[in-house]
Amino acid sequence: MQILVGDKKHGCTRGRLPCLGDVATVNVTRGCAGACLYCYARCYSGTPAAGSLLIYPNLPALLRHELDSARRRRALPPFVLFCSAGDPFLGGPEVLELSRACLELLLRREIGVSLTTRGVVPDEVLALLTRHRQRVRIAVALASTDDGYTRRWEPGTAAPQQRLLLLQRLLAADLAPQVHIEPLIPFVNDGSEPLRELLSSLAGLGIRRAMLSLLQLRPGVADQLAREAPHELQRLILGCFPTWQQPGRHAEYDHLAPRQALGLVQRVQRLAQEHGIALTVCHCHNPGLPGGRCDLTPAAATSPPAAQGDLFPPP
Repeated sequence: MQILVGDKKHGCTRGRLPCLGDVATVNVTRGCAGACLYCYARCYSGTPAAGSLLIYPNLPALLRHELDSARRRRALPPFVLFCSAGDPFLGGPEVLELSRACLELLLRREIGVSLTTRGVVPDEVLALLTRHRQRVRIAVALASTDDGYTRRWEPGTAAPQQRLLLLQRLLAADLAPQVHIEPLIPFVNDGSEPLRELLSSLAGLGIRRAMLSLLQLRPGVADQLAREAPHELQRLILGCFPTWQQPGRHAEYDHLAPRQALGLVQRVQRLAQEHGIALTVCHCHNPGLPGGRCDLTPAAATSPPAAQGDLFPPP
């Protein structure tokens, strides 16, 4: 991984993704070292070429200035989405140090952080998150326990067993981690037996809730699949997306055919019930399907679960 260095103009920015709304976000990188074949963040304009990652060494100083400025007129944000377009724990020591410094700046100012990772949280960062556990929401994304799947579809991420160990450490630290089973990809990781193995591993750790998301297709993601996915699977996967099959009508977002998507969700929910896991569909990424909001979303921050009612006070 080639590390490029740049300067950021703003520390906190306002999110514009439909699932995030007008919420403060902090990104320590441009691009993501995970290199997942299905990742839409790789398609953003200005994202470094494959094999490169842009980091912002000036970000901690910039954040400190923005948050502590005597000229600041707006109240501090009650929480931020941390690394919404990347992963704070993938990419090597430079990324890890930047993430640790920024997390410490935010948490010491009683600003909550929400983050999702496919990586491994270093001990010193875990200790930091644990000290501020009331203001931390963390999710681990894991869609398969098969190492072969990870090497092919998520080549820069932590191995499944490492992520299961991370969940165990987060549970031991009383950080109440979420599990995001995402994305399920037709003909790749949506088989009943692999899903049973995944759900069994999660249940063995004591996980009782998880969020589910299906593959979401964008033009850039389709191009990535055409370049990087196994050739024999490309036509099968793309054939599951109705709009993509109509020449000249490629939507900004395309989703699985509704009947296929609903059938897949219901099957996975039945499997989850067999293992004592309540599985909710992430409505943000799966519009049109019956679902809910993950606890990392702004709406959840204003109405958190009863057990975490003091997590993020209203602005």
